Parts: sequence; structure tokens; C-alpha cells
Amino acid sequence: MIKYLMRKTIYKKLDHETQDMLLQLIARYHVIEFLCFMVWEVLYIFPFIPVLIIDVFEDVKFSMTTQIVITTFLLIYAVGFPLFLIVFKNATIGFSQLLAERIYFLSSTKKGKALSKKDFETIRQVDETLYAAIATHNCIGYCYSVCFSMCKALQKGSIEFIAVKKTAIDKDDEDDDGKNFTMHVLYINNGWAFDTYSSRQYPVENLHKICKAKICKTFNYDSIRDKSYDEFRDEQYPEIAKWSAINDCSISWKDDEET
Repeated sequence: MIKYLMRKTIYKKLDHETQDMLLQLIARYHVIEFLCFMVWEVLYIFPFIPVLIIDVFEDVKFSMTTQIVITTFLLIYAVGFPLFLIVFKNATIGFSQLLAERIYFLSSTKKGKALSKKDFETIRQVDETLYAAIATHNCIGYCYSVCFSMCKALQKGSIEFIAVKKTAIDKDDEDDDGKNFTMHVLYINNGWAFDTYSSRQYPVENLHKICKAKICKTFNYDSIRDKSYDEFRDEQYPEIAKWSAINDCSISWKDDEET
């Protein structure tokens, strides 16, 4: 039901293939985000609920003074709460966003076999900036550096370069080069993958299927342990860029802009 509604609302202008991909990758975050913004709507109507319930029971009587106090409070609240949301708009939006990010991190990002609870704690201790990017859904667009840093911080696993099918959103970008795939990087461990775009963990084969992936190259921890990120990038870019050109794949690794 939720997927159907999303197809007919926020994804309605996208082709069916793009809808399928986004529903499997980022729809969960959009739902959580929407529910967190609805918190303010619930808070607005909450004080009116007891009054409506009491009004149903005709045998419940209040003195005139009590009725005046309740009515006055509800009138002030009905006007004051929307004004509060307008005056503190940025703060309320920020709170809802932070709440959504936290719920998503605990309910989705941390669930899987690529990264254990201990792994997340290790990342937090080794690189707080990296941990914050993962925890706040801000690793989107930095798959190369984030996955490389995760592998180095955990000293295990591997990073996998794959070409993923572009969505209609990618192709509508004015900077799109017309290619059908774009280079993406995953962190791989225990047969599972962590994906920076969705900030979620998936069985590797499932994620490959969702993204219609073409596998380019994989690097395990031992092959990068003695290299800095810049050294690794400068060393591997020519070969991966050549592979991308042959496989109808966009790449902008040099600028760390491509996800």
C-alpha cells in the first residue's frame, strides 16, 4: 500500500524502472522522514482529543468556569501553536530531520551483516567524522572516500567498484553525459554490502540486482592498507576510468562527486 502511494505521489513523474529502484533503496527513509514531520501535526491535534472524547459522554458535566478555561486554552493553543511553528520553522524542521536520521540509523543503517554493532563502535572511535556521515545519512555522494575509509578503519572487508544503472533523475541532470551507468563503490564484508546512497546494508547479490550492476573491480583491505586515499585514487583511476569508458559508465572519481 505504501509503495503504491509513493508511486502515485513523490515518484509519479518517474518511469517504472526508476520507481522500482528507489522504492528498494530510499523509500524507507522517505517514509520515516514523513512520519517525523507529522509529529507536529499529532502534537497540534492531541489537546483536542480528550475534549472530543468527553463531549461524547453526555453525562459528564463541567462548571461554567471550567468550560471557559478549557475553551480559552484551546483557542490560544489553536492560534499559538501554528504561530510557534512559523516563528521557529527552521528549528522544527531541523528537529524533525534529526529525529528521522536517528530513527533510520538505528532501524535501518545498523541492521545487516556487513557492519556489526562492534564495527560501528570501531568506526566511531577511529574516525568520528566518518561515523557522523554514516549516522546522519550524509555519506551520499562520497561513496569512494567513505567506503575506502570504512575499510581502513575496520581493517577488514573490501571495496567494490560497480557500474549501476542510472535513474531517470540522473539522466535529467543538465550535466549528464548520456551514458546509461554510473560508477559506484560499496563496502563489502561477510557477503553483505553497505551502500552509501541508501545508508543501508544488503546481501551483495540483492543489491547488485536492484542496481542492475556491472562489477568492475574489488580491492580487499590488504591491497589498500599501506596507501592513503589520494595514493589509491591516483593509482587506480586510469584503469577504472578506461573500464568505465568501455562499459557505458560515467565516472567523476577525481572530484569525488559521483556516487
